[in-house]
Amino acid sequence: MTDAAVVGRILREYRLVPVSMRRRYGSVSGTCVGYEFREPGGGAVLVRAYRGDVPLAAHLHGGGAVSVTDWLLGCAATLRWLAAHGYPAPRVVPVRTGEPVGVAGAWLTLATTFVRGRALAGGQLALLGAALGRLHALAVPLAAPGTAPAPGRGAGTGRGAGVQPDAEPGPGLASWYPAAAIPAALGRLDAVAALLPGEWRPLHERFRATLLAVQRAADYLPIALVHGDAWPGNVVVAADGEAALIDWENGGLGLPVLDLGHCLLESHLDPGLPAGQPAAWRIQPDPGRIAAVLDGYTSQRRLHDSEREILPEGIRFASAYVGAIHFERALIDGVHGATMDARLGRLRNRIAVSQAVADLAARHLGPPGSRYAEPGRSDVTGA
Repeated sequence: MTDAAVVGRILREYRLVPVSMRRRYGSVSGTCVGYEFREPGGGAVLVRAYRGDVPLAAHLHGGGAVSVTDWLLGCAATLRWLAAHGYPAPRVVPVRTGEPVGVAGAWLTLATTFVRGRALAGGQLALLGAALGRLHALAVPLAAPGTAPAPGRGAGTGRGAGVQPDAEPGPGLASWYPAAAIPAALGRLDAVAALLPGEWRPLHERFRATLLAVQRAADYLPIALVHGDAWPGNVVVAADGEAALIDWENGGLGLPVLDLGHCLLESHLDPGLPAGQPAAWRIQPDPGRIAAVLDGYTSQRRLHDSEREILPEGIRFASAYVGAIHFERALIDGVHGATMDARLGRLRNRIAVSQAVADLAARHLGPPGSRYAEPGRSDVTGA
């Protein structure tokens, strides 16, 4: 199938009459492709298309979805819930029948508004932190602790967060939702244990220890809406100075401490890094960047004591979760080469610097009851 054929079906499915179109990423010869359609009024629609006849990517299974359709419905439910609660994020554009997910032959599609804005500048990390804190502070639907509701329904909230009655369709589940994500990751680590090269064993042990620590703590941690990949490359700053998170494929209900932990690591990277230079994606802990993210975050949301205690493991969690998948691919599926080497190198770097990042974060936050005990006490200008 060609771009023209896929685009033609998308245009009919969404009744789009664009003035221009361009492919932003992917390819019709692969499993996903994204198109940007510019509309006559000056707006734009981003349509992401995924092959519906291939298995869902492994890193997305943590939300409990078993098919591309289930996952897309969960993504749409999350974005619609955010829209209903006024949070700045891409808005779902329904197909002509009103459904959130479209069908274009073998392709399943999700269309959203294109969020305009400029890339986050180096001195604006407080805006990223504030956007994430504002997201985590939203009151989410209530369900029993430890349950994993189906995409589009309500989910639990832990201590320290607001609660709304489960009277409306709720958001989907994040790709790191602990009830599904952690057992799956532990299973992958167990499956490769006998195949590990000696030099991989310390990383394997660290991944397992992190997953188990978060699993033990999960029932006592707040649940909130999370983004799942908050870093400077996934935020845009509008003309009014407000920051909006984009690229929500990992988002949904989950543990905010994992979202913040990931952000504290990845905020060391800048947008536009060269994909073909693995060394450019390595992290060197920067106290100024960590402080800026935390200043922005704590201006919107207070960290619970249970979250502060588990934050070091929260910083490592994404590496452990993704690392289990990479280990499985390398040792069971036999995937090798420069790309896998680069991925493993990034994981080693993240684990190596994680404790230093955690120590800097703890030092900046200060003891419980300090100036970060309540939200709204930090100045978030982004300047």
